[in-house]
Amino acid sequence: MKLGATNKARLVILVFVLGFLVLLALSLLLYQQAKGHTQASRIVLYLFSYQILALVFGLCLIYLLVRWLIRPYRRMVVEAAKISPVRGSPAQSESEFVVETFQKLVEELHAKEKELEQLHALERRRAERSERFSERLIANLPSGLVTVDSRGMVTSVNGHAMKIFNASDATTARRAPAMQTGELISPIVDYRGFFRSSPDMVAMIGDCLSRATTFRRQEVDFTLPDGRVRRLGVSVSPIADASQSIEGALCLMTDITEVVELRERMKLQENLANLGEMAAGLAHEFKNSLATIHGYVQLLEAHAEATNNGNQRTTLEATLKEVRLLTGLITDFLNFARPQQLSLTEVDLHEIVEACALELAPGLAGAGIKLRIDGKFASVPGDSSLLRRVFSNLMRNAAEAIDASSSEKLIVVSGAVDSGSKPRYAHVRVSDTGRGISQSDLHHIFIPFFTTKSRGYGIGLALVLKIVVAHDGDVSVERSDSSGTCFHCRLPLASSVDPETQDVH
Repeated sequence: MKLGATNKARLVILVFVLGFLVLLALSLLLYQQAKGHTQASRIVLYLFSYQILALVFGLCLIYLLVRWLIRPYRRMVVEAAKISPVRGSPAQSESEFVVETFQKLVEELHAKEKELEQLHALERRRAERSERFSERLIANLPSGLVTVDSRGMVTSVNGHAMKIFNASDATTARRAPAMQTGELISPIVDYRGFFRSSPDMVAMIGDCLSRATTFRRQEVDFTLPDGRVRRLGVSVSPIADASQSIEGALCLMTDITEVVELRERMKLQENLANLGEMAAGLAHEFKNSLATIHGYVQLLEAHAEATNNGNQRTTLEATLKEVRLLTGLITDFLNFARPQQLSLTEVDLHEIVEACALELAPGLAGAGIKLRIDGKFASVPGDSSLLRRVFSNLMRNAAEAIDASSSEKLIVVSGAVDSGSKPRYAHVRVSDTGRGISQSDLHHIFIPFFTTKSRGYGIGLALVLKIVVAHDGDVSVERSDSSGTCFHCRLPLASSVDPETQDVH
């Protein structure tokens, strides 16, 4: 198909015919007027000839002008024909072809626009999924994460941090679904109120926001609603923009209470082992020397009986008594210094406490002291003989702490187990109604040879601590005042669970 030929031909013919008819009419009019005049006829003939020539020349100029004017249009049409989705036909004009091509291109443009919208929606959903995944990834970190903006407002908290700091918050129940689905929580509260249970955290975040100070691997304490103190490992770093302006603070934290307890327990075991190795040799030599002195004193005592020397026999009996006391002290110290070889079996704490109470019953009855056993006692993996020594020492110390003139003479041994679906520790508390331990002595009572008794040697509680630590437990003074003292023993149960999920007594 040759584009534009028909229209151009029509245009040229129309102009030519009109021009020819006009000139012909003018020539005839002049010829009629000049009829009979030879000179005038000749002028009209010349004029007619020049008009014809001018008409031809004008038509040529018009043709060239038209070609020059429609050249861009023709070029556009040709180029459009090459890429046009429309197939032209000989009966179709250029304008019809251009209009149809334009309509087709508009339709294709609309189709591409819809496709682009679909791609944009798909990309938006993909970005939203990626954002939700990143948010849940942060929310489910095994460490607590808290972000604070430059105004000091807490903007986001993951579930782990919420469990640590807002366990007793009234809004926790409302936030439980979000915490279970792994979403970040935005409480929008002041960081001083959020971290009210840990003044050290408040100070660090304040310093980070004001001075851009970074804190790495700091250990801070925080207090639970029930008064128990836990230990946190904390890192606080500033959040800065491209111009290094502080936009907020990022806090990462982990509850390391059990790790710290294990570290202190290992350190204590190491110290006890070093002390035992150092003292075992000296104690053995003292025991040998005391055995020799004991033999010589017995010989002197036999000689005094033979000579019937009463004064000498009395003196020698007192000497033998002191020698026996020193021998008992050395024996206890050797038991303390000797490495404990545990023979672990499943033991019932209630049976052990009952056996200790039965053993001490005569002495307690003679002193007018009542002993009560109550609570829930669990079975734990332990060495029965060593655990009997632990509770015998604690109950004997409780009896010795009660004054003979006291109006209330009572020892209470109570048992308990961690609450929750997966308990971790069994607890035994030995309480008395004695005079209590002074605050200045509380930090020294488990040190060997430290004692407040006139006839004591300070080995009993040190041996109790060593045995309990050897069982991966711990012992402490839970309460000591004018109303009496309470020793708290904690022993691990047979099953081991995640300590972060436990509510420890």
